[in-house]
Amino acid sequence: MNQVAKVQETTAVPGTEDHSLLPADPMVTMIERVAMDPNADIDKLERMLAMKERLEDKAAETAFNEAFAQAQAEMPKIAARHNNDQTSSKYAKLNNIYDECKPIATQYGFSFNAVPVAGGRDGYLNMRWTLRRGSHSESDVSEVPIDDKGPKGTVNKTQTHAYGSTTSYGRRYLFCAVWDIAIGDDTDGNIPKQTETVSSEQFVELRDKLEESGMDPRKFHLAFGHKDPDSADLQLFPAARFKEAMDRLKKYQEAKAND
Repeated sequence: MNQVAKVQETTAVPGTEDHSLLPADPMVTMIERVAMDPNADIDKLERMLAMKERLEDKAAETAFNEAFAQAQAEMPKIAARHNNDQTSSKYAKLNNIYDECKPIATQYGFSFNAVPVAGGRDGYLNMRWTLRRGSHSESDVSEVPIDDKGPKGTVNKTQTHAYGSTTSYGRRYLFCAVWDIAIGDDTDGNIPKQTETVSSEQFVELRDKLEESGMDPRKFHLAFGHKDPDSADLQLFPAARFKEAMDRLKKYQEAKAND
């Protein structure tokens, strides 16, 4: 009887006021009939329940993949605005990455975290990252080098400081790796001088593809690093990124069509 109650709970659809108007799931109906039969074959019932669970898992995985493709198409290129004096390079801070990217991930139902876990080789911290959406999740463990030394190999941090620095470093790089987010130079949303812009033919092609894909133009310009998307001019779009933009719009359109 508990099995029947558990199956019936899954037929509810959140946000639907009159559930009686929903078509019955043939699989659920069949399982209910078998469960209510006093002469039911328990092994058969268990196999049916296992099949239903596999179908639900597959549906959740498909929805996960389709939503991931759409969210990824909107992820912006992150500007490296902060100086690393030790390496004479620029980098993007974790909070900058999260501020620009996590709202997009959340919009499509994703949550992400990366936490230290036990184990690992000397000189490394193991971190488990997990990306979740609904009942489906993707997860793995990655090794992150302990950040306790300077460029010349001299220890420059306490163990506590090194742990915090390594954890922050791991969260930053794992999030970008999972979402395939690029970190690049900060142009503050402006087209650098001498940068070739799209031709008139490319502009028309890009404009039409953007409209056809259904992507919000504001999100499109944000995804390509424009800091003021409301004033972005598609005619000034960099020619060097034309193919990248067309490919991204195509992937977004395909993902949306499969949604």
